[in-house]
Amino acid sequence: INYVTVNLGSETLKTVCGAPNVMVGMKSAFAVPGTVIAEGVTVKEQKVYDRISYGILCSPRELGWGDFHIGILSFSDTLSAGTKIANIVPETDYVIEIDNKSITHRPDLWGHYGFARELAAIFGCALKPLETADSSEWKKLDVFPLRIENLEDCPGYACLDIDGLAPAFSPISIQYRLLATGLRPINLLVDLTNYIMCELGQPMHAFDGEKVKDIIVAPFGSKGKFTTLDSADRSMIPEDLMIKDHTGQIAIAGIMGGEETEIKEDTSRILLESANFNPARIRKTSARIGLRTDASLRFEKGQPPYNMILSIKRFVKLLRDAGQKLRIRSQLTCGGNTGEEQRNLSMKKSYINNTIGMDIPQESIVSILESLGFGASLENDDLRLTIPRHRSVRDISIPNDIVEEVARIYGYGNITPSMPDVELRRYDFNTELQKHHKIRRYLSLAKGFNEVHTYSWYDDNWLKRIGYEPGETLKLKNPASENNTRMRLEIMPNLLALIEANSTHRDRFFLYEIGNVFLNEENGCKQIVNLAGIGYQSEKLGSLQDIFLSIKGTIEELFAVTGAGNCTFAVSKNTSRPWYAAGSSMDIMLNGKSIGFLGCLTGKICDVYEKGTQVVWFEFNIDELKGHTFPQAKYDAIPVFPGSWMDFSILADLASSYTGLAEILEQYSHPILRRMKFQYCFKGKGLPENKASYTFRFWLGLRERTLTGDDLTDFRSVFLSYLNKHGLELR
Repeated sequence: INYVTVNLGSETLKTVCGAPNVMVGMKSAFAVPGTVIAEGVTVKEQKVYDRISYGILCSPRELGWGDFHIGILSFSDTLSAGTKIANIVPETDYVIEIDNKSITHRPDLWGHYGFARELAAIFGCALKPLETADSSEWKKLDVFPLRIENLEDCPGYACLDIDGLAPAFSPISIQYRLLATGLRPINLLVDLTNYIMCELGQPMHAFDGEKVKDIIVAPFGSKGKFTTLDSADRSMIPEDLMIKDHTGQIAIAGIMGGEETEIKEDTSRILLESANFNPARIRKTSARIGLRTDASLRFEKGQPPYNMILSIKRFVKLLRDAGQKLRIRSQLTCGGNTGEEQRNLSMKKSYINNTIGMDIPQESIVSILESLGFGASLENDDLRLTIPRHRSVRDISIPNDIVEEVARIYGYGNITPSMPDVELRRYDFNTELQKHHKIRRYLSLAKGFNEVHTYSWYDDNWLKRIGYEPGETLKLKNPASENNTRMRLEIMPNLLALIEANSTHRDRFFLYEIGNVFLNEENGCKQIVNLAGIGYQSEKLGSLQDIFLSIKGTIEELFAVTGAGNCTFAVSKNTSRPWYAAGSSMDIMLNGKSIGFLGCLTGKICDVYEKGTQVVWFEFNIDELKGHTFPQAKYDAIPVFPGSWMDFSILADLASSYTGLAEILEQYSHPILRRMKFQYCFKGKGLPENKASYTFRFWLGLRERTLTGDDLTDFRSVFLSYLNKHGLELR
């Protein structure tokens, strides 16, 4: 606690002060008794620590300039004692709240001058010019050594060597504005970099000029540590962009400077940098090391490179205004893109009106664009524009960007909402896609299958395991790996590869896939859509025949569900694939044509799986299902008179196929026969040698009357005669 004497110019007063930064000779803010300070507190004479305190030396919080209360304000020595702060800083301030969404894609609006430019355009006011130093006086000086190794990560870099600086605090007006934005004043050099960042949105950094004699912008190059201004050791990786000199790393580009080149209170020479960095590179490094700074946030938005030179000239102007007798020791040295090259854009005026949906007068369009800094000339319908240098390429580059500029200044509230004129056309349903969806619903919801999606190519390692060589296929020019070069001719190998992984978790499962297969033809590629599926179960859950008949019935019902008609099955002679085995696979027939196959895994391919694995597979071309997926419904009235049914178990040779027997029975007709359905097959004991028993149920009935015993007797007699004619007998 200090008891200090305060010189007010016309008088001196005594006061008690506990601020850690109070020192003899400093200039600060003093509130005399009777002064009303922040939160309406009136300063009074009072006794503190047995001393009479005639007023208060003020911190920013006591003046209402912010929340900082660690120390009292420090002002420039050029300020005269007794100067009223109200003559420099307005008694009333204003806070304008801006929705953050409006500046997400506008890097020029990360600075107050950008908003001043916007408000000038909105209210039709003149924008005050930004006062800067004249850089032409430095052109004859030496170039500062600068090298940029990667222009993609660092599109532009500018620097200036400044000497002859004296320790100083910032002017009150600058300190006041920094505090209003939440930044704590430190000293003139640091404050000006922060001030210009808030003013233009362009981050800057000042190095100790006695320690930095050249600049190299390059990646870190290896894994290592770097100590930043906050004395923290940061873990760096080779890709991180750094600012270096010939001795090593001096700053993390666009994020924070290094501790070794930090400017101190007695620094008299600085190297001032203002750069432009790749937003993605800054964002990745910042997120990885967990360091988000005011600078990195602005660089992540893609600052326009034009601000590099502008900010340095602005810095020199503010230095001189603060009373510094500085000496420039180098040219304003630049590398890469400085943003001074003019960007042009041409478009049709009618495009603006057509996109907005109303006719905006051409003089309004031109005046709006000119108020925003665009150069605009209009001849007939041709609008030629010069894009202002303070707008970044990511912000303004295409005609739609110009439409947005005109619409927002013209006023969205002045645009009459209207629906565009469009030609209405009947929607044509994709019948193939509807069919695929219906198949999916049937298999997934009704039958308990799980849909999978495998790759459209083979895995050569898996093909070797199952002993399959597909022959000539389409080859991928850029395969995912050296084992995935051939496009698939069928889906089945990919589904069979899923059994091994899934059988460790389930004793029974059913999988299917609807996907493209690619057939190699002379004139190119023929691409068709197949449906493939597998049913797996462990032998302890039942017989292979049970799962085979279940999947065979599912396929028959699937053809009926999609309106494709009735399919038939015939013993296949095809053995071209390892999963095709003689006597264990069938052709799936539709209208007398084979469209796919159904079968059981037998033979050597079963050695790939654990013992006891039972698998039934099927695959066919669903492009061949030509029926109406959603046919017109036909109503068949419920019979008024009751019907009946009869079961017949018919003996047939084991060597013959079920399909042949079913075809014979389907040809039988009788006046009371309504429909026939297969029930089950028995091949157990009690049957003649080499015979199997097939049981069919026949539904009988008439619409005009109830069946009599004579009707049923006649049906049975005629049916037995039909069987005898075809060499068949009952069990």
